[in-house]
Amino acid sequence: MDVRNDQPQGLITPGQRAEYMRQGNASAVLRAVLAYGPVSRAEIARHTGLSAPSVTKLTSTLIDVGLLGQLAPVEPTQGRPRVPLRVDPDRTAALGLHIGVLRSTFGLVGLDGRVLVERELAHAELADTSPRAIADQAVRGVQSLLDERLGDRRLVGTGVSIGGWVDGARGRVVEHGPLGWRDVPLLDQLAGRLPGPVVLEQTVRAIARAELWFGAGREVDDFALVFIGNVQGAAIVVDRTVHRGPGAAAGGIEHLPVTDDPEVRCPRCGAGCLSAAAGDIALTAQARAAGLLGPAEGTPGGEHGAAGYGLDLERLVAAARPAGSGTGDVRAQDLLRRRARRAGRAVATIVDLLNPSRIVLAGGILVAEEYLDDLRAEVALRSHRGAAVVEDIVPAVFGARTLVRSSAVPALERVITEPFAALGML
Repeated sequence: MDVRNDQPQGLITPGQRAEYMRQGNASAVLRAVLAYGPVSRAEIARHTGLSAPSVTKLTSTLIDVGLLGQLAPVEPTQGRPRVPLRVDPDRTAALGLHIGVLRSTFGLVGLDGRVLVERELAHAELADTSPRAIADQAVRGVQSLLDERLGDRRLVGTGVSIGGWVDGARGRVVEHGPLGWRDVPLLDQLAGRLPGPVVLEQTVRAIARAELWFGAGREVDDFALVFIGNVQGAAIVVDRTVHRGPGAAAGGIEHLPVTDDPEVRCPRCGAGCLSAAAGDIALTAQARAAGLLGPAEGTPGGEHGAAGYGLDLERLVAAARPAGSGTGDVRAQDLLRRRARRAGRAVATIVDLLNPSRIVLAGGILVAEEYLDDLRAEVALRSHRGAAVVEDIVPAVFGARTLVRSSAVPALERVITEPFAALGML
């Protein structure tokens, strides 16, 4: 907001203060509807602490600008009819783009977190996987999608997510091992070519933000999302804000020690770390060595390393599960149980270090969800919080198809937290 030239810099006028307060209250209303909706105005007032007249005025404005919608009145047993409000699922949307090892996945996501449309483009169609080639392919795909499917929706921006070490504030991918990227100015390569504003986020943090607003983190102000799959990482949410630290390097958990087995040693850190002992790639390698899977084809960074390892994991889980009157392969069960307990050691370290209200699990660890009790038991054994921590370890609400949703959430987040500014109403 502009400030008069004769006003001392840094001071806020009463008018500005009122606008900021109005925006904060509107955000509180939106957050209440997201967390508890559909809800009546009286329920919104109870959840937010705002007065009934304030809620009435704010909800009227939010309905007028297409952020909230009204459902049919509910007739009570006594008193006036209750009119539930919900976040409008169609009028406002953000674009989500996830750049993976094998493909770019993109689509439109409504303000309620629902994926409206989704597409993907294989990188195998490209002559190379340079940052420019992948960016160009994604831009072409996005433009085609918008031309065909945006319609009269209001687009509030684009969220871009990618794995590895990502410094979103600088718009750079610091390191992405499987793609071979180092210090890539990805945001600069996409600027002006995708609907703005464009926000760059690291994949695990993007998933945490999706869970924060629409999933397992809606009812708490702090939690840690732990992702264990082909890659391992954590996102730490404090006061509903994702912690990044200097250089956006927070959340590296892949080298937490989780086993003393001398046969498990990481080529990078030399220890029995989470990556070497419990990552998806390590698990499928162990299964292959035990004769449970066929030989690997390609390299971990190639075709087998992404889609192939995912298929191998599913085959291993299928082998462990009883079929018909059978009991399942005991060797496969033992591998999955051991993986869950090793992952539990890493989670116990996070629990003791951060003492979060909730641990949210994501990634390949959820493919064999029947072994999560083994993970929880290991955390209870090794954490000073003991068995009390078990009920706070929950799976992520969104499964494998969360990439478009989580990518879009950073763009949607501004509408939720600063609705009037995001819509150009200030």
